[in-house]
Formats: sequence, structure tokens, C-alpha cells
Amino acid sequence: MFPIDASSIDKSLPVPVGTQLYGLLSYTLAFGDMPYGTKLQSVRQLAAELGIAPMTVTQVYQQLRDAGLIEIRQGLGAFTARHPLAVRDEKLPINALRSDIETIVGKAEALGISTMELVSMINARAQLRRPNVGLSLVFVCIFEGPGQDYVDQIRSALTASDTIKLVTLESLKVPGPQREACRAADLVLTFVHREAEVKALIDVPAEQVLGLRFIPSQRTRQNLAGLDPRARVAAVTHFQEYIAIMRPSVREFAPHVADVRVTWSSSPDLGEVITACDAVIYASGADHVADLAPPNVQCFEYRHAPDPGALETILVPRLTELRQLRAGQENGTDGETAEGAVRRRSA
Repeated sequence: MFPIDASSIDKSLPVPVGTQLYGLLSYTLAFGDMPYGTKLQSVRQLAAELGIAPMTVTQVYQQLRDAGLIEIRQGLGAFTARHPLAVRDEKLPINALRSDIETIVGKAEALGISTMELVSMINARAQLRRPNVGLSLVFVCIFEGPGQDYVDQIRSALTASDTIKLVTLESLKVPGPQREACRAADLVLTFVHREAEVKALIDVPAEQVLGLRFIPSQRTRQNLAGLDPRARVAAVTHFQEYIAIMRPSVREFAPHVADVRVTWSSSPDLGEVITACDAVIYASGADHVADLAPPNVQCFEYRHAPDPGALETILVPRLTELRQLRAGQENGTDGETAEGAVRRRSA
């Protein structure tokens, strides 16, 4: 059953419980590691656990379904939805390399080589063995600062001939060059929980947009693990709807910290909360919070990073398919898609 921490919903906050619940579930579904088909609580069961109206849970489930994060099966309930590229046929030729991949990853780890560095090395070597087909990509971010860091990290999965452009989700809400850049790109990347929204805004075929999973960055995990157990911690989000995920996000890597107070970056009591705490953790987008923290108060951003596993098992195979398709088009073949060719070969 899908895990939900009922204590994360704070009814004392001036944020609707439905908004809190949607933020909690959408974040967990997008950034967590729930297997495909994990069953969520029934509407009545979850409503009873949280002490809220069943209609509120129903509306949240409908929002999650519209965002592509859950499936609602008639008469059975709600289940986590898989990514269309995340589950691949076990008969595909690439599966014959799994043991070799495990061996080289283990050897790289023993030598102190990170997964990202290993992917870069393999990509560089692969370019010496195949035609140089460059792709055009766009990454749709929420905030430009973190977005640029994400792009830099995604580059490890790209080749020197690929280009990647950064645009904000907000810029796509009006017609303009940002929308056109997305439509002209070979592939548009964004966060898993924003994939449906991006598709609707730029109006392109579904396969042209790929949502990537993100995880808390290594520095974030280290900072959280290093918090003093006695610290009074303020966890500040930029978006009100994600206020419910702040406490469990902190405690995931700092279970030893008991006193965690949550708020959002435009809350009237923000200053009061910060001055009453020994450490301040703020979500991306709430950067001004750092300026409010006294010099003696530990303060850092809760930053995410692209999941290396998603880059390796979802993005890289997709880019390979696109390169094969582009190479075929440039060589004047019949234009069979790479996916079709792979399925035909494995049949």
C-alpha cells in the first residue's frame, strides 16, 4: 500500500488540506521510488486516516490522474502509474549486457569513478564508433538558477554535438520563442510531475516530452544528516501546495531531528519562525529566506538533482533511439522508428 504520513497534513495552517494533500502525493509520486501498480488508499480510507472529506480526496486523485501520476481503474481504485519508457521488454538486446554493465559499474566504483563520469566516458567512446548525429533538446525548469545546474548535470548523458536549451515553465504560458523552441526540439525534458502540463502548453506529440525523476542532491543529504539532533529546524517551501512535503523530506535524511516547523516563503510569520530556529532549510525558489536568517543560524537550500538512474535507463536509451531515427532519415531510409526497429529485431 502507498505510504502516507498523516501528520504531514497540518490543519492549523492557512493552506487548504486538499492543496497540502495534492502537493504531498504529487511530490512523493514524482520523486519517490514507488513501483508501478502500487495501490493507493481508497478514497474513504484515506479520508478517514486524515480526517478530511472524501470529496477532497476524490478531487486530489482526479488531479493526480490528470497529471499522469496515477491510474484510476474502474472498480479497483487508484494505482501508481509507470513511465512509458521506464519498463522495457526483457527480450530487448540491451538486456544481454546487464551483467557486463554491473561489472564495469562495480569496477568504476572501486576506482572512485562516479556513475555520471562513467556515463560521460561511455558516451565519448561511443562517438568514435558511430555517425555523429547531434540532437536538439530543451529542459523546462521552474527556476532558472537550479535549472541551469540541472542542465549541466544532464549534459553528462549527452554528446558534444547535442545542444540543450533552458526555458522556464512560466515562459511557456504565453505564445513566444520559448514555445517554438520546444516544438522544434527533438526532445523536451522536464520533471515527471510537470510532464502533462508541459505537453498541454506546447501541444506536441506525447513522445516528444520526457519527464525525468529527480532526487535530493548529495550535498542536501549531507547537510541534513549533519544537523544537530537538538536543533529547532525551520523548513520553508516556495509553493504553498508543497508545504506538506517539507517535514517528511527533512526527516528522511535527518530522522534524529525532532523539532521541525514548516512554513512558506511569503507567510506573514516567516520572520518569526526563522528567528525562533537554529537551522533553516529552504526549497528552491525561496532563496530570499537565506537573507533573513541570522549569521549564527545554519541555512541551506533543499536542492534536487537528476536521478543518475533515470539518465542511464530512460534518457540515454531514448536519445539513442532518436539518433538512429535521425541517421536513417539523413541516409534516406524508409523512416522506420527506432522503437519499431528494436521491436522487430527482438521478435
